[in-house]
Parts: sequence; C-alpha cells; structure tokens
Amino acid sequence: MGRILLFLIGAGLLEIFVFIEVGSAIGAWSTIALILLTAIIGISLVRIQGLQTLMEAQEKVNRGETPAREMVSGMMLALSGVLLLLPGFVTDFAGVLLLLPPVRAALAERFLSRAHVRGDKGHTFTAEYYYHSETRVDDEGNDKKGVTFEGEAERKDDK
Repeated sequence: MGRILLFLIGAGLLEIFVFIEVGSAIGAWSTIALILLTAIIGISLVRIQGLQTLMEAQEKVNRGETPAREMVSGMMLALSGVLLLLPGFVTDFAGVLLLLPPVRAALAERFLSRAHVRGDKGHTFTAEYYYHSETRVDDEGNDKKGVTFEGEAERKDDK
C-alpha cells in the first residue's frame, strides 16, 4: 500500500511540474486547449481500438477459444481512456502508450504469463437413461401428461 501511495504522490507532483513548464512555455490557454485536444483525440482512438478488440474477442468466442488476451487488452484500453481523460501531460503520455498495439501486446503477454488462465473445456458425462411417458392426476383431478427420465450418470473430468 505504501508503494502505491508514493507512486500517486510522485505522479501528481510530476504532473504539476510538467503543467508549470508547459504553461510557462506556451501560455495557460494554449496548455488548456492542448489538454482538451489530447483528451478528444485519445478518446476517439480508444473507441476505435476498443471496437476492434471487441470484434477480435467475438471471433475467438465463436471459434470456442478463450479471449483472454483480448480481455486484458480491453482493460488496458479502458485504463488508457481514463488516463487520457485526466488532465495532464504525463497521464496523456501513459494513455497514448497504452493505445499502441505493440505495447499492449507486450503488457498483456506479461500479465497473462503471471496469471492462471483456464478455459472451460466443459465436462464429459456418460449416462444411460430410460424414457417414460405417463399420465397422472394432479391435486385438482386434472389429467397431466408428463415425461420422466430415469437413469444413471457419471462425470468424467479431464484433469
């Protein structure tokens, strides 16, 4: 917890320093306009790449594969969007880095190599059942037709 707090304080101080330097170089209004411009362009890029990642994940799901890499990439795109919306040049730089597909791929690979990802292969069952069609009388005296399956099943998991 201490490392995270130190990181956040350091990032905030760095952001303030960069704001002061850029503001003194190009002026306050130009700095504000630049921050708004990077947010607008960045969010547009996040939306485009997010839709592309969503389509790739859908293709994997349709093939019966687990879209783990696409899910991690989508989380990084969401973080990129948040970083681009936060006012500041350092956060914008970090957000743009996460927009670059090679950077995202490398980070996703590192994350997935440390995480345990398990695709659901389903379960294998062997069963024997018997079909019975029957008519019975309910509590109100009405005839009800029903189907009964009787049998035994055994679950055989691949381990």
